[in-house]
Amino acid sequence: MINTARPPIATPYQKESSSLQRITPTDVAVKFWGVRGSVPTPTANNQQYGGNTVCVEVIMGDQRIIFDSGTGIVNLGQHLQQQQEPINAHILFTHTQWDRIQGFPFFQPAFTPHNHFTLYGGTAPNGASIKHCLTDQMLQPHFAMPLQNMLANLTFQTLMSPATFQIGDISVESIKINPKTEALGYRISYRGYTLVYATDTPSKHADAELFSSFLKLADKADLLIYDGTYSDLTYLHHHAAADTVQPWEIGIDIAKKANVKNLVLVHHSPVQTDTALDQLQEKVQSRFASAQIAYEGMTL
Repeated sequence: MINTARPPIATPYQKESSSLQRITPTDVAVKFWGVRGSVPTPTANNQQYGGNTVCVEVIMGDQRIIFDSGTGIVNLGQHLQQQQEPINAHILFTHTQWDRIQGFPFFQPAFTPHNHFTLYGGTAPNGASIKHCLTDQMLQPHFAMPLQNMLANLTFQTLMSPATFQIGDISVESIKINPKTEALGYRISYRGYTLVYATDTPSKHADAELFSSFLKLADKADLLIYDGTYSDLTYLHHHAAADTVQPWEIGIDIAKKANVKNLVLVHHSPVQTDTALDQLQEKVQSRFASAQIAYEGMTL
């Protein structure tokens, strides 16, 4: 079992931030159920930050929003199953590579009658809708039961880019942030509080038009959750070039230029150990004081 104990490094959220003081705990809460990329890595060297793939839960008022359904959604599902009332939630997918959908077939509340989930996603590079992608991974021989065995009420929404829509009192904006994977970034706003979730971001600076759109999406966000630690270079090669710009550096550049108040970096590489992420935390906070490396179980 993964230990979700807090890493020993100080975090800006230990003190009340002026940007968050006007929001009470019952208004907005964010919990990281999975923070890893590619494949789950429940190894001894990853206990501190966690090994489940990406899943982030956001509570805004009376709405529950779930970003991505990596294996972290399995523990979230077990938590939700303890509720007595039917579950109503909205699942926003950035894209449909496995580390963002692999937990969905094991999401227990989706098999429970009377629950309701609205699932949003863009179109995959091959033209498949979010419904098509989630259905395919549950077909034989990949999975024992088809998606049709899920007894909850599932509603699918295919998003174009850009898109704007409402979830109750929450305003949602989405844009394409990675043309290679068709990944979407989301900006959700509620009672003056803005959260931006943008992962699977390009590992290099995007072209001027896309970068400008990204800055607009992140503009003055209270919290930016950014894909800033996974580096293909560190995964594929023993040594990266000394002048290589790392993803977390791009994330900090965006946070500064967009006047973001708080930055959380997520989507850690399978080979980034607790020690490596501790060291990265020190570098990140030396460049942007209100930044934090996400760990499994972290709640804001």
